[in-house]
Amino acid sequence: MSQGLARRRAVQGLARKLGLDESLAESGLLDTALTHDSYAAERGEHDGVGSSNERLEFLGDAVLGAVVTNALYLRHPEMPEGKLSRMRAALVSRAALAQTAQRLEIAPLLLLGRGEKASGGEHRPSILAAAVEAIIGALFLNAGLDVTRRFIERHHLAHASLSEVTDPKTALQEYAQAKYKKAPHYAITAQSGPSHARLFTVSVSVAGKTAGEGCGATKKQAETAAAREALARIGRRPSRT
Repeated sequence: MSQGLARRRAVQGLARKLGLDESLAESGLLDTALTHDSYAAERGEHDGVGSSNERLEFLGDAVLGAVVTNALYLRHPEMPEGKLSRMRAALVSRAALAQTAQRLEIAPLLLLGRGEKASGGEHRPSILAAAVEAIIGALFLNAGLDVTRRFIERHHLAHASLSEVTDPKTALQEYAQAKYKKAPHYAITAQSGPSHARLFTVSVSVAGKTAGEGCGATKKQAETAAAREALARIGRRPSRT
């Protein structure tokens, strides 16, 4: 099987898995949504890619924001604007979108430049989040707002807590202090990639036992990812407001 045919089938498979019309894959929009600018810059238009997912990401970001804002407005009629804004910020955050990307297993289909791929770019939260926004933008162009809204509600909002507005590190700190009277301990376990595109791996321990591990482009992002995994393992969510 040629590389191009294998790629086409893989993208079609993703469309089916996500419950999307295969016309999204046939149109090339889904493939573009999975194309990082580093790949487009290296390959140019001669291989049929044509462009990166940046324009689709721009569109998807706006559509996502509108859908999430509407959902929050309708579901929380008594909630003041301040809390609604914090909820929206949490739900459209890079971390929340990267989690959705991981759940949908889109990383293996990302087209990355050689440098990004070598530095583990398929695990970088910013790249994963951008890909999800680009998929939303592609779906909006292909099928319209109603289909896109249902996709966001099914694959993103249904798996995120609308009340989850405290960051994971704070939530884990509160849990550890309350239960063990000790703060969590974070440690860098690995670093990869060039100096301008580092990928950090951090583990967090609670009461002397490893509770979670996470990766990120900065130490703070990796610590946040590790705290989030620890909270998931112990069956807790960040505090609600």
